Amino acid sequence: MKPNRAFIEKGWILVSIGYGGVRAALVWTFLKKYGVNPYVFSLIEFSSAGVYGLSSARVVGAIVDANWNLLRSWVPVAVLSYAAPDVYVFASAGHLPGSMVEMLLGIVGVTAVITAVGLVVQVRKGRTTTNHQKTTHTDPSQIG
Repeated sequence: MKPNRAFIEKGWILVSIGYGGVRAALVWTFLKKYGVNPYVFSLIEFSSAGVYGLSSARVVGAIVDANWNLLRSWVPVAVLSYAAPDVYVFASAGHLPGSMVEMLLGIVGVTAVITAVGLVVQVRKGRTTTNHQKTTHTDPSQIG
């Protein structure tokens, strides 16, 4: 693994866990009264956030490197770890008011779109960097 990529992966894991903290605070504040256990949610959120951070970074790396076997192994991990906290919320919540369900579905939808756009941007950036490195590398045997 390239040193820069390892640094980016670690950073993305930390960002994912930080975002999980925000989500845990929101669940504690707004969904506790509807039957969502904030302790269980936090456990699921923080454990899946770290896994999601790593797996989504590996998905981007696999796409940039055109390593389709690696991609196939990391995509399910990324999808499951992304969805696990939301599945828990919808499964454990009692009767949510219609507006709350709409709001939660909207948040899930918006964060999914933001995540997809972020992945596309990172893939394009990674491919640009990789292509630049390939075109600027000089083969010593070609000098003459």
